[in-house]
Amino acid sequence: AKKGRPPPPPMAEAGGGVTHLVRVLKDTDDMSASLASYLSEQASSATSRDSAAGFAVAFSGGSLPKIAGAALVAAPYKDSVDWAAWRVFYADERCVALDHADSNHLALKTQLLDKLPPGAIPPAQIFTIDAAGSPAEQAAAYEAALRKERPDGALDVVLLGMGEDGHTASLFPGHALLEANDSLVASILDSPKPPPSRITLTYPAIRSAREVAVVAGGAGKASILKDILGGGAPSALPVANAHARDSVLRWFIDEAAAAQLDRASLQSF
Repeated sequence: AKKGRPPPPPMAEAGGGVTHLVRVLKDTDDMSASLASYLSEQASSATSRDSAAGFAVAFSGGSLPKIAGAALVAAPYKDSVDWAAWRVFYADERCVALDHADSNHLALKTQLLDKLPPGAIPPAQIFTIDAAGSPAEQAAAYEAALRKERPDGALDVVLLGMGEDGHTASLFPGHALLEANDSLVASILDSPKPPPSRITLTYPAIRSAREVAVVAGGAGKASILKDILGGGAPSALPVANAHARDSVLRWFIDEAAAAQLDRASLQSF
C-alpha cells in the first residue's frame, strides 16, 4: 500500500486454493433474475453490517450491464431495493467520454441507472472516470475516489464478465498488469481488445472484495469454462484467479455455457 494509506484487507493467493461455486441457469432471463436476487441479498447484508457505508458494488462492461439491469429495474426490485445505499463503481472502464459508445458507464446508465426512479442512487454515489486526464491520471483519481469511499479499498461485490480468451475486467492473459501489486486501480495502454486505453481494478482490489461473481453466458464460453471448471489443473487465466478475499469465486452461467461441464461435479450455491 502507498504511504499514508491503510492497506487492503488480507487477500488469499491465486492458484489451486480457489473455490469455484457455480449456478447454472436456463438462459439469460434466468441469469438476470438470479443475479438480481443475489445483489439484493448482498445489498441488504452490507447495509445491515454498516448502514453508513452502504453497499459498494463494481460492474464490468460487455453484456453484464444488460443482464444485471433487466431484472433489477422490474418488480419487485425496482421499488423494494434501498437504492440510496448503493455506491456504484466500475471494475474497468474505457478511457473515453462518458457518453461514448465504448463507455461501460454509458452501458450501465442505459440498462440500469436511467431505468430507476430519478435520483434513486444519488449521482455523487456513482463513481465515473474523469475522461479529461491521461489514463494514468484517471487510474490514480479513481483509486483515490475508491479509497475515500472505502478507506481499505474493499468493495462488497465485484461483478465481472469473461472474455473468450479468459480475460476479466481489463486483466488480459499474459499481460504485465497481472503482476501489479502496489495499486488498486491501474491504467493499461495496450489492451488486446479495443479501445487500447483503459483503467481497471487490479488483483489486489478484486481479491480484497467480500464477494466476486462472474457472469458468463453463451456457447462461445463453453470451452474455456471446461478448462476452468472441468476439474483439471488450476487455470492460470485471469478470470479464474479473480477471487474474493476468502478465495471463493461465484459463477452465474447459462446452460449453453455449461454444455461441456459435468454438472454433477460442480459445487453450487
